[in-house]
This record gives sequence, C-alpha cells and structure tokens, in this order.
Amino acid sequence: MKNPMPSSVKLSLAFLVFGTAWILFSDSIAWSISDHDPVVYNNIQRYKGIAFMVLGAGLIYYISHRYYAKVQKARKQEQEILERYQLLGMATNDAVWDYNIQTKQCYTNRALQEMFGYTEDELQDNYHWWTNNLHPEDKERVLDTIDAKLDTGGTVWQDEYRFRCKNGDFKTIFDRGFIMRNAAGQPYRLIGAMQDVTEQRLLQDTLIEAQTRHKDELARSVLQAEEAERKKLGEELHDNINQLLGVVKLYIQHALVNPAVREELLHKCASYITQTIEEIRSLSRSLLPPALNEQSLLESLYQLIEDISHAREIEFHVRHAGFDESQVPENRRLVLYRIIQEQLNNVLKHSNAAGVIIDLKPSDGHTLLTIRDDGVGFDVSEVRPGMGLNNIRNRIEVFNGDMEIISAPGEGCTLKVKV
Repeated sequence: MKNPMPSSVKLSLAFLVFGTAWILFSDSIAWSISDHDPVVYNNIQRYKGIAFMVLGAGLIYYISHRYYAKVQKARKQEQEILERYQLLGMATNDAVWDYNIQTKQCYTNRALQEMFGYTEDELQDNYHWWTNNLHPEDKERVLDTIDAKLDTGGTVWQDEYRFRCKNGDFKTIFDRGFIMRNAAGQPYRLIGAMQDVTEQRLLQDTLIEAQTRHKDELARSVLQAEEAERKKLGEELHDNINQLLGVVKLYIQHALVNPAVREELLHKCASYITQTIEEIRSLSRSLLPPALNEQSLLESLYQLIEDISHAREIEFHVRHAGFDESQVPENRRLVLYRIIQEQLNNVLKHSNAAGVIIDLKPSDGHTLLTIRDDGVGFDVSEVRPGMGLNNIRNRIEVFNGDMEIISAPGEGCTLKVKV
C-alpha cells in the first residue's frame, strides 16, 4: 500500500493548479466578457487580482477546513485512546506502556509514574529511561529475552526483574507485553503492563524461610524423640532385664557349687528367664510398629489395651461407630496408633486415672481421635508440654493435622486430634 500524500503537499498542488488555470484562462474569459471592448477589458483587469485573491482564499479555506476536520477527528480519537489507557491503568493498578519500535517513542500512563516516583518530564526518553534503570544483574537477561522474542517471531513476552525507583530502591516487577507485527512479520510496536510484585515475593521468601525453619525444628524434635526412645530403652534394659539376668547368673553360679539347692535354684532361674522373655517381648512390642497390613488398627489398639491392663487396673472404653479404617491410608493409621500409644503412656505416668475413653470417628474426609481420662488433670496454661505431647504434635503436623488439649486440675485430660 502506497503512503498517503501529506496534507501540505495536497494544498500546495491545489493552489498551483488553480493559479496556473487562472493565468491561462482568466484573460480569455475577461476578453470574452468585455465583448472585445478594450475599455471594458481594462476595467475587468483591475478587479481580476482581487477576484483571484478571493477565490484563492476560498479554495484554501475549503481544503484546509476539510483537513482540519480530519485532524480534529484524529485528535479526538487519540484523546479517547489516551483516556482508555488511563482508565485501564486506574482499574488494574498496572503501569501500562506502549512502545513504538520504529520511532523509539513510548507512552506510559500515570500509574507508572506513581509506581516508581518519576515525573512525566523525566520519562520523555522512555526507552533509555527503562533500560538504564534495570537492575545490573537482570539487565542483560531481560534485554536478551526481548530480542529473542522479536527475532524468533514471538507475539507474547514476559519476564520478572528488579527495577530502580527514583529514591534508589528496587522493586520486583512482573512485566508482560504483546508484540505487534506487520504483514511481513516485522515487529513495529509493543504494548504491555507492569505489575509491582515486590510484596508478594517478600511474603513468599518469608514463607519459605518459615517453612525451612519449621523443618529444622521438626528435625530437631525427631532427633530429640529418638534420643528419648534410646534413653527409655536403656533404662528398661538396665532397670529390668539387666537385673533379672544378673540374678539368674548368681543363681546358676550358686547352683554349681551347692548341689543340695541346685534344683530349687534352677527352677527360680527358669522363672526369671521367662519373666525376662516377657519383658523383652513387651519392650519390642512398644518399639516396633504394628503390622497394620496383617492386623487392623482396632485389633492393634485392643492388643495395646490388653498389655496395659496386665500392668495397671484401668477401665478402657473404645468407641468406633462409623469408623472404617480401610478408608484411612496405612501411614495415617500408623500415626493414629502411635498417638494413642503415646497418650496412653502419658496417662499411665501422670494421670492416676481409673478410666480412659478412646473415640475414633470420621468427619468430612478427616479422622477425629479423642482420648479422655478421669485422672488428676492439670492447668494447660501453666504446665509446659512434655516430650510425649511434643511427639504427638510433630506426628500430626506431618499430615497438616490439628491437636487440642483440654484439661483442668481434678477434671482429667482430653486430647482431640484431627488427621
């Protein structure tokens, strides 16, 4: 398509044609009008210049008026476009920009000035202003990505980078632009918007830092729990099994040198060895996870209660109406078992309870576990949670669960868990 002729050229050509035609034909017309009378012809010649000026002015007015109307219409359309840009920027709080690749001119809305603190005068050379204020560590990467998009025929460019404000601070900006191309595929214009995502990135960094810190704390808690388990195992081996085996050793040594009491001592040794085997079995059962693929959670729970009942006279009530453990993944069943085991151990050590109620039930895709005892209780605000409750809390947090402890002196203790 040919470029349109400029308005000034059209006006000059029109005046040239009119002037030439006037010169060529005005004398002939005047001579005809005078009826070949020299006196009349001379009188007409006096006013011919005035007529030329009047007609020329009329022609110029007509042509310029038409083009002026077009200019006014174009300005109005341009103003409407600018107002749309401003309204768009106000509606989205984005810094809108429009860059002409050929002329290097760039339009920006008011939001961009407010975002970075620059005045309109400081944004006259928008392209160099933008490139000069890119963070030095991001500048080469950002410009390379734009050039790659322009060269490879892409239509959408986006990137995230740091940009310098007027006060010297840097903001993190998410920039997205659309590349306009001509019929030959050559880019001639970019239109886009900039978003200030500094606060979002700071929040993300804070969240990542908090998650890392939480993982470290969880790892420390796991190590502490392992050390506590080792300590418990060592105490059990030293206080019970080691002493029983020591007595057996003494009886055997005494029986070797005293044939008269040998049979009696061997019977006692057999009794102590049987007791030692039971102690080891009980200790192993508390340390090893239950085989929930061979034994259900409820079966393992009843087995745990039976083992506890041999040592303490506590009345247990287990409620599980509507609870279908086949809907609970095995790893969560194991967590539930360990929580029950840990809390019952707390009950045995601290509560002096005569009765315990264990309640398992489903609720909106979660499993609710409640363990309630009628023991001495404690003031939740004053008593610091021990290793047992911390272990329970750590197990629950792995599955994003919740835990609540309700207790008061003389009113027992209730542990509520949602997994």
